[in-house]
Formats: sequence, structure tokens, C-alpha cells
Amino acid sequence: MQLGLQSYTFHQLRAGGVAAAEEIAVSMQKLGVNLCELWAPQIEPFPLSDGYWRKWLPNVEKGAPIKASKEEMATQRQALRAWRTNPPQGYLQQVLNRFSSAHVRLFSFNYSFEPTMNDAEIEFGFAAAKALKVDLITASSRISDARRLVPFAAKHGMRIAFHGHAEKDDPDQISSPESFRTVLAMSPLYRINLDVAHFSSAGFDSVAFLKEQHAKITNIHVHDRKANAGVSVPFGEGVAPTKEVLQLIRDNKWPIPVFYELEYVGADGRDVIAETRRELDYEIKILNS
Repeated sequence: MQLGLQSYTFHQLRAGGVAAAEEIAVSMQKLGVNLCELWAPQIEPFPLSDGYWRKWLPNVEKGAPIKASKEEMATQRQALRAWRTNPPQGYLQQVLNRFSSAHVRLFSFNYSFEPTMNDAEIEFGFAAAKALKVDLITASSRISDARRLVPFAAKHGMRIAFHGHAEKDDPDQISSPESFRTVLAMSPLYRINLDVAHFSSAGFDSVAFLKEQHAKITNIHVHDRKANAGVSVPFGEGVAPTKEVLQLIRDNKWPIPVFYELEYVGADGRDVIAETRRELDYEIKILNS
């Protein structure tokens, strides 16, 4: 049974880059976890969105949210596109080296394809995954994006595991069992990255779906969330059947690694390491029972 971390967990980061990769790797060492699903924005050398990190600051430091103007957002988007189209030679090797030095293995590259990407940006996702020595891309993308990606996945012979959300009223969202089945039917290279909290929060049965699709599920995200697309909360305070899912994978010896992802601000929320340690201990206690 493999327990890993989705690097989105590390909300102390305000910008992506090689230094951010090193901080993630060092943080994982502190937590004693050596398997990582790497969130792409953390290694692209640009500021991370204000909404990603501000909530995790102490109250005295939070200040007012920073809202970029439309012009600033357009400029930032153009810069990101240009960088993805022509990343510096050896840059991704530097990123990989930071994890290798910390003895942290990358499991997948979490690169979420979306409609504003041009073909060069899509190609970057596959090139980056290969440079990082992984054979799997995980993606929070839509059904329409999945349809567009079919020839790219075939060209590169690389699997894409789609990550769902709880917005079940949007017909283009991947959220329901049927929407996952629709995507799987598009390509033999398509897989599922099941987020138990989002799936359960949307009102679907995570345990039944895991039993049905375990052969197509590459990895699981665990955290907790209130019902009806409610707020993220610590383990045991929401509707995610974390215990049942972990024990089902363990007892069946399915080769499905489980990645924790911190999405709430709790009592020690400003200390990401302490908060994550408590949540990991919750998982370990379940698996030892």
C-alpha cells in the first residue's frame, strides 16, 4: 500500500520554479513521504494565484486579496504560453534533480489541459512528463478537453488520468460515474484519478465506483469535504468514506497509490507541515487497524 502526497498540499509556496520544487522535496522529506504527484504550476517559474496561498497566511499577514487587472492577466497568460513553448534547456532536469536528491519519486505530472491552451502548450505537457521520467499525466480537465486530447495521447503513447470535481450540474465536467465512463471510452490510454472527497461530495458512491473501475484507476486522492460540493474539512468531518476506501485497496492488494491533498485551513492550517502530518497519521491509523 503506497501513500503519497499531491504537491498542491504545499500552500506556503507563492511562486513556481526550481526553488519551489526543492521546497516541496524537502517538505516531503520532513513528512517521511517519498511518492509525489507533482502539480505543474509549482514548477513553472511564475507567481502562483493569490487564492492558492493567501488563506494559509496568519491573519495579521493576510491583507487584502490581490486582484490582477484583465490586462495583467492577459500579459501573464502570454508569458506562460511563451515559456511553455520554449522552456530553457535543462530546466526540467533541474526540477527532477531536486526530487532525486531528496529520494522522492515522482509518480505523475499533474498538468491540467484546458481550452485556452494551444497545441504547443498541450505538447509541453507530454514533453515535461517525459523529462520528469513519469509515464502518466493527471489532469483536472473537462470532457471536451478529453476529446481534443485523444490524438496527442496516441502520438505520445502516454496515459492521461482524469481527475473529477463535484460540479455535477455542468454537463462538460467530469464528475459523475457516467462522465468518467464517457471519457474512458474515448481512448485506450485514458484512466481515472479518483478524488474520493469530490466524488462523494457530489453525492456519488466512491466505494462502489472503486470496486467497478479499480482496473482503470491509476491513483486516488484523499481528503474530506462536506456534502453538496461543500467546504473542505479535516478527515472525519465530511462525507468521504476514507476508511472504507483505504481498507478496500489494502485488502484487495490493488496497485493503486493513495495521495493526500490538503485543501482546508484548520487549527494548524498556517503550518502546512503540521496539518498534513496529522492527516497522514489518520490514514496510517486506518491502515494499521
